[in-house]
Amino acid sequence: MNIENINKMSDDIFIDYFKNIFEKTPLLAKVTFSHKPFKNKAHLIETFINQFENLDPISKKKIINNHPDLGEKIKINNNLTDLSKNEQKNVGLDNCTKEEYSFFQKMNNDFKSKFDIPFIFAVKGSNKNIIIEEFKRRLMNESIDIEFNESVKQVKKIAKFRLEDIIHE
Repeated sequence: MNIENINKMSDDIFIDYFKNIFEKTPLLAKVTFSHKPFKNKAHLIETFINQFENLDPISKKKIINNHPDLGEKIKINNNLTDLSKNEQKNVGLDNCTKEEYSFFQKMNNDFKSKFDIPFIFAVKGSNKNIIIEEFKRRLMNESIDIEFNESVKQVKKIAKFRLEDIIHE
């Protein structure tokens, strides 16, 4: 979709189309819509990211918690947004071995127990091994604040990847 067509969208169509840029958060699409018209792709991406950055920490945490666990087979097959499903499939998380699924489940549970948020990682351009190493590295973090900030960074990266894939100039 190009920026001209995006600028012509009604609010309902815009919100529906962009509601999962930040996982299951149509409110950010609604707020971003109010900044139309967008000059170009970069302007739209910047507007989305700025709206997220302007949120308070509790709202950011809610968005972080909307993200699925990586490598959870049942969710990959059933409960993910199309964007998350494609992202996980593109790095091979939909065809893990039984042992790999068990490992991801353990890592996800350990991460949530330690930091009270899911492990967030922008998987585009990655693979299972890179994701596993990142899991291990980040589980070594001792500070919830450091991990929260890393998760915010990853959420923004995911949103940017999604917008770059959707918008053509």
